[in-house]
Amino acid sequence: MKRILLLIGIGLLVATLVSCKKDKSAEENSSNTPVEGSLSGVFSVGNGKKVRFSKGNMQYQASTNTWRFAENQYDCIGNANSNVSMFYQGWIDLFGWGTSGYNDIKPWLTDYDMEPTSITGTGYDCGLYNAISNGGNRAGLWHLLTIDQWTYLVNERFGSRYAKSTVANVRGLVLLPDNWSESTYALNAVNDDQGNFDSNVIDAQDWADILEPNGVVFLPCAGIREGNTVNYVNGFGRYWSSTYTERARSLFFHRDDVRPEGADYRNGFSVRLVSDAD
Repeated sequence: MKRILLLIGIGLLVATLVSCKKDKSAEENSSNTPVEGSLSGVFSVGNGKKVRFSKGNMQYQASTNTWRFAENQYDCIGNANSNVSMFYQGWIDLFGWGTSGYNDIKPWLTDYDMEPTSITGTGYDCGLYNAISNGGNRAGLWHLLTIDQWTYLVNERFGSRYAKSTVANVRGLVLLPDNWSESTYALNAVNDDQGNFDSNVIDAQDWADILEPNGVVFLPCAGIREGNTVNYVNGFGRYWSSTYTERARSLFFHRDDVRPEGADYRNGFSVRLVSDAD
């Protein structure tokens, strides 16, 4: 009898261990498990696909070959991007399109040649090609949105999608997650591409205590770099997609508009990465 009970006990223990191992494996492999460095909000980007945004814009340091996300969503480096070079010891956050380092297309380049084709799913996507030091620290966890996904995000989702705002004295575009409730925080000029950045003035405390914990994303007006000249910091934002159609495509927003637009791929724009959430 004791032997039977012992065997039953061992069997139950083995079954429990196997079940725990399966549950752990499923959790590790689930794309619903947020990647380190991702925000809590979930956003539909079309065709049933959902994503989470990184906690800040992409930044790069040439002297250590290190990629990271900005500590705060409203952080932007601004005019110091004019120092871009392979020897620069500071950080930059305005990049030419496809300058991930793949195929020798380096992040500090201001003049280079690229094939006129989309980089979706390729090594030219810096999120796929590089380990992000505070974003899981291994390649393949992040990626750029396509221009169709950017367009769906700002123009085609149901409900409240975006609002031009000033957060912690930085102008930019607030993106509202799929489950956003208007009762969470009163916002003006929602889904209004003609809205003003002063329509919503949000201090750092409200941002940290209310909006960011509820999944809200902020894209700062980080300006653009043309060669070694930086312009329009806190004036407008341009965020790269992975799409090329006649020109490299980006999301562009300023005081009068929010729209997809093409540009010379050698210009330095912001990069905001996403991870899959479906």
